[in-house]
Amino acid sequence: MILGTLRTIAGLNRDLRTLFVTTLLFRSGTMAFPFLAVYLLGQDRYRPAEIGLIVGVFGVGALLADLSASLFLGRVRPSLVMVAGSVVYALVLVVLPLLSGLVVLVGATLLWGMAYEVYTPAAYAQVVASSPPSERKVAFSCHRLAINLGMGIGPAIGGLLFAVAPVALFYINAACVLAAAVILWLYGPSATPLQHSAAERVRLVSPTPRGELQFWTIFSLAIPVHVAYALPPILLSAYIIEGLGLPAYWASVVFVVNAAAIVLFEVPLNKAMASMSHARSLLIGFGLAGAGFALMGVTAHGVLLALITLVWTAGEMIVFPSLLSYVSHLSDRSVANRNVGLYSAGANIGFIAAPQIGLVLTSDDSPGTPWLVTGLAVGAAFALMLGSRLSEWTWHSDERQETAPGQPAPAASHRSSENNQV
Repeated sequence: MILGTLRTIAGLNRDLRTLFVTTLLFRSGTMAFPFLAVYLLGQDRYRPAEIGLIVGVFGVGALLADLSASLFLGRVRPSLVMVAGSVVYALVLVVLPLLSGLVVLVGATLLWGMAYEVYTPAAYAQVVASSPPSERKVAFSCHRLAINLGMGIGPAIGGLLFAVAPVALFYINAACVLAAAVILWLYGPSATPLQHSAAERVRLVSPTPRGELQFWTIFSLAIPVHVAYALPPILLSAYIIEGLGLPAYWASVVFVVNAAAIVLFEVPLNKAMASMSHARSLLIGFGLAGAGFALMGVTAHGVLLALITLVWTAGEMIVFPSLLSYVSHLSDRSVANRNVGLYSAGANIGFIAAPQIGLVLTSDDSPGTPWLVTGLAVGAAFALMLGSRLSEWTWHSDERQETAPGQPAPAASHRSSENNQV
C-alpha cells in the first residue's frame, strides 16, 4: 500500500508534486497554535477566559479567510496567494511572542488565523487548476495525505520542543512556513488567473440560477459531515476517558487507527474509485460516516470503538476527496476558485459548531448523544442526497456529462482548459 501511494504521488504532474511538498512542509510547521493556550497560561498574565478569547478568535480569522479568498483567487494565481499568506503567517509568529495585552493578542491571532487558513482554499484551487476532472479525486486524496502527515508531524515535534523551549515553537514554525513559501515562489505554477466577465460576476457561485442551487445543495448537505468529522479532534479523548470511563490508551488507539488507515489506504482507495460517479462515491462516503458516528454513540467497549473507527475513517477517506471533486466538477471554471473557498468556509463552520453541539448534547447519563445525533444527521443528509439526485436543479450529474467516444463533452472540455488558466 505504501509503495503504491508513493508511486501515485511520484506520478503526479510537476505542479501537484510541488504542492504536495509545500503542503507537507507548511502543515508540518503547525507547532505553535496547538500549544498557544498552555503557552499563554505559562505567562501568568491572562485569565482563562481571556486565553479562550485569544485562541478562539483564530477560528474566526480562518473563517474570514475562507470567505474572502475568492476575492484574491479571482485576480491572483493560487500559488501567489499561498506565498503571501505564508509570509504574513511567518511574520505574525515571529512578532507574537513579543506582544502583550489582550487587545493586541486578539488582533494578532485573528490575523494569524486568516494568514494560516488562506493557504487552504488557494491549495484547493491549485489542485483544480492542475488536474483534469478524471484525476481530481486522486489529486485531492494526495493533497489530504500531505495535510494529514504534516498535522501529525508538527504537533508531535512541537510537544517535544515545548518541554525544552516553548518560545522556539513560534520561530521553528515560522521557518517551516517560510521554506514552503520559498519553494512555491521558485517552483510554483505561473499560470494567469481567470478573469471574470461582468455577466459571471452577477451571481455568487455560478453564472446560472441552476448552478447556484446545485452548489448550495451540496454545501448544505456537507455541513453535517463537517460537524461529524470535527468531533474526533475536539471531543474524542474526553468522550472515551471521561464519558465512557475507559483507560486513556483507548483514545490513543482510536487516533492511531484513524491516522494509519488514512496514510495506508486513502490514496489507493481513491485511485480504485477514480472512475466511480460523484453521486455513488458521496453516497458510500455519507453512508459509512453516518453509520460509523452513530455506532460510536452507542458503543462503550474499546475494541469495538477501534473497529468502528475504521468505518467512519473509510467514510472520511471517500467523502472529502469526492466532495472537493464534485464541487469543482459542478463549478463553471470562472467560479471554481470562489466555490472551493466557500467549501472551506463550510468546513470551518462545522469545526466551530462541533464543540457547541457537543456541549449542548453531552450529559452524564448519555455521553454518546453528540456522536449518535451527528451520525443520524449525516444519515438524514444521505437521504436528502438521494432525493436531490432526482432533479437537475439540485444535482449536477456527472453521468449526464459522460458522452460516447468521439463525441464532444462540452462541460468537461470547457473545464479541461482550466489546467493552465486558473
